[in-house]
Amino acid sequence: MVIKYFLSGLFVKLLAGFDDTMTRIPIMSNMTKTKKGRYAFAIGIFFAVSLAIFIAYTFASLIKSIPYVNYISGGLIFLLAISIQFDLFTQKPKKEIRKKLSHVQRVSTKRFFKLILLGFITAFATVIDDTIAYSGLFVSQASNTVPIIFGFFTGTILQLTVIIFFAKKFSKIKYKKEITVTGLIILSFLIALKIL
Repeated sequence: MVIKYFLSGLFVKLLAGFDDTMTRIPIMSNMTKTKKGRYAFAIGIFFAVSLAIFIAYTFASLIKSIPYVNYISGGLIFLLAISIQFDLFTQKPKKEIRKKLSHVQRVSTKRFFKLILLGFITAFATVIDDTIAYSGLFVSQASNTVPIIFGFFTGTILQLTVIIFFAKKFSKIKYKKEITVTGLIILSFLIALKIL
């Protein structure tokens, strides 16, 4: 049972953050070319994702008492998938972030903490929509919270590894939006039907 909720958290994090990972790669490569700089940027992303998970947990705790909460959670995730497909809320801000940060000068490794801050700002602006997907898992029993969070953080570390070490290969993946949207629609039905 614990493994089920861990894998749920891992699956949701990898899926919801797939398009964000692809967005952060060009932003990070534009700001730093050093491995130390990439680590600093990744630390900032980690803090932003941690804050998003906390927000999702708080949001879920508020809606737990609402009747048919699984349908509401599933519906919100389905709406998130639609918004990504039609660029309603998620893609346009990300494009603006790329434009704003495209002129940022490459940060020296001596400015490690500045790069952490830039990583945090960039990530939080793009991860805030994912809190809807995260909160969908938190509406289950409180005993499932720890493996779900562990799954979220495992997924985050895997995505950061991709950003730091395999950025060029993963930026060539086609149909990123379609993969994300399809996965979120499946996820919305799994949560609505209480399979997850």
